[in-house]
Amino acid sequence: MFIAEAIPLFLNHCRTYKKLSSHTLKAYEADLKIFTSSTERELEDILDSNLIHDVTHAWLSCPDLKPATIKRRIATLKVFVRWLFKEKYIRAFPQETLSITVRLPKRLPRNLRTSEMKKLAAFSPECSAGSAPELGDQVTSRKAWDRLTARLAIEVMTLTGVRVGELTKIKPQDIDHGARKINVLGKGNRERRVFFPDQVTSTRIRRYFDYAKRNFGATSNDFLLFNGLGRSASEQYLRRVIRNYAEEMKVERRVTPHMLRHTAATQLLEAGVDIRLVQKLLGHASITTTEIYTHVADHHLHQKITKVNIRKRLENYR
Repeated sequence: MFIAEAIPLFLNHCRTYKKLSSHTLKAYEADLKIFTSSTERELEDILDSNLIHDVTHAWLSCPDLKPATIKRRIATLKVFVRWLFKEKYIRAFPQETLSITVRLPKRLPRNLRTSEMKKLAAFSPECSAGSAPELGDQVTSRKAWDRLTARLAIEVMTLTGVRVGELTKIKPQDIDHGARKINVLGKGNRERRVFFPDQVTSTRIRRYFDYAKRNFGATSNDFLLFNGLGRSASEQYLRRVIRNYAEEMKVERRVTPHMLRHTAATQLLEAGVDIRLVQKLLGHASITTTEIYTHVADHHLHQKITKVNIRKRLENYR
């Protein structure tokens, strides 16, 4: 069997048994096609150290490839070869050949400042009654609907830390308004619960669905958020309306859904929430992933200490 012939079998295994997301499957397929694009070799040829070495060295030597891309490609290759060995398509696992380390430059997550979040989500007492009462009983324009959807998506993501892909999969029946919690299906089909702090968000979700019923005659329980045509809001749609809404609210930086997730994590850590609880809320399999946010929290602490300046307070004490 040729390597290219084994790829569909591997992808089907990942789809059927590992229940991996469509995004992960697309990434695996693309990476493996690149690996096999320049050669038609049999599976046992993977054990030839020169094959893997030559391909990975070409990736590492390419100035146009980002370290993160190379790291992902090598990780895909490792998963694929490990599966081949487990399914007995190859006789051994080339551990030494695949022990390649790609170091990524340290990058702090980009989170939004509190002042920016106030512009986006209008976290203020006067807005606690509900969502967008100025719209009346019906949202009359596509733009108004986009704004309403962006506003609710921003609030839910900032308060719960859910990923945008997770948000598009939430159904009305996943929300327990009494307990103020949402059941979320995350990466690797792992289920978890997230919570919103008060009934304000619950009220806004209910009002949003009321608007959807009036606008689109929506009675479906298949999804929570709608696009301007009354269909399920996709990730692409949410990214666009959130970006446009942020620009309209005069936020200078380009706002993405993942920035809102970062913001949720840093806000909780700065408020003193234990990192293990933040890990559970975000659905991180490893706490190492969550620990990157502690650097942001430390930066916040450093700013506060500089502003307070205890030395001057003591020197000026009379």
